Amino acid sequence: MAAAPPSRALGGITGNATALRVTAGILIVMAFVPLLHSGYYENLGRSVLMFATLSLGWNIIGGYAGYVSFGNVVFFGLGSYVTAALWQHWHQQSIVLAILCAMVVGVAFALVLGMPILRLRGHYFGIATLGIALATQEIVSNIDWLGAGSGLTVRPVDAYSTYYYAMWIVCAASMLATYLIARSKLGYAFVAIRENEEAAAVLGVDPTRYKVVAWAISAAMAAAAGAVFAGANGFMDPPTAFALDNNVFPIVMAILGGVGTVAGPLVGALILTAINETLWSHFPQIHTLFFGAVIVVVVVFLPRGLLWLFNTRGGWKGIVGSLGAYRV
Repeated sequence: MAAAPPSRALGGITGNATALRVTAGILIVMAFVPLLHSGYYENLGRSVLMFATLSLGWNIIGGYAGYVSFGNVVFFGLGSYVTAALWQHWHQQSIVLAILCAMVVGVAFALVLGMPILRLRGHYFGIATLGIALATQEIVSNIDWLGAGSGLTVRPVDAYSTYYYAMWIVCAASMLATYLIARSKLGYAFVAIRENEEAAAVLGVDPTRYKVVAWAISAAMAAAAGAVFAGANGFMDPPTAFALDNNVFPIVMAILGGVGTVAGPLVGALILTAINETLWSHFPQIHTLFFGAVIVVVVVFLPRGLLWLFNTRGGWKGIVGSLGAYRV
């Protein structure tokens, strides 16, 4: 039997073409949210874009390369502190400068730690990345130059919508980069490592080098999102920069939308943010309990994501049928 083409095998390299077009359309529509002149919708839209960017970053290392990281929030936190430090110590308000510096710091951190950490596999790698995130938060909490536990104030620019558009650009650029990577030799090398690392090495793919590259790209995306978030938030301290939500949500969003696809992270971010906001609005006292249940349902019933079901089960009818046929 002939092997399935790369665009269809194992959930796809880029994902369903229709899903890509729809997601690109959604992203374009989201560019007009500030025109509503509603702080609520602008803040909500920026959250979606931020989580989508974080999810796209995690998807590079966790979805394409197959190395599940539980510590990508460390890059988001470092990116946030870059913006805070630029304002606090050098009075720099340039969003572009903050994003570029944050990406450099994030990539450098990933390269330095990537060589030893990415030699680990499976749950050993996951635990190591979680340890790095926790250790980094503790270190930052004890550096006076970074405000220690008290944090740093970041003066936002006068035009609040500027941060929305900055986050939109970061998200769109991350999605475009993922699309281009997925269609390149680099993307196929990532997938080869995910499917069989030993076989990839035999074929001439250097697993360690490519895994470090994947983690560095993932770090750049997360750090860029953190840089914009710090400016919009106006204040940064360790619990905010390294928040558990920013570590867990992107992973669940990628799983919900479709791991190893271009459109999946944004689809997951839209759906999960809407669910979270609805639960918080109607059940503020126990919303965390309900949201935890939603995460469990996603992991148990949709381990390969909505886009995979669309590709293999024939749209919404297939999704409903798959869920109805599930047996514990």
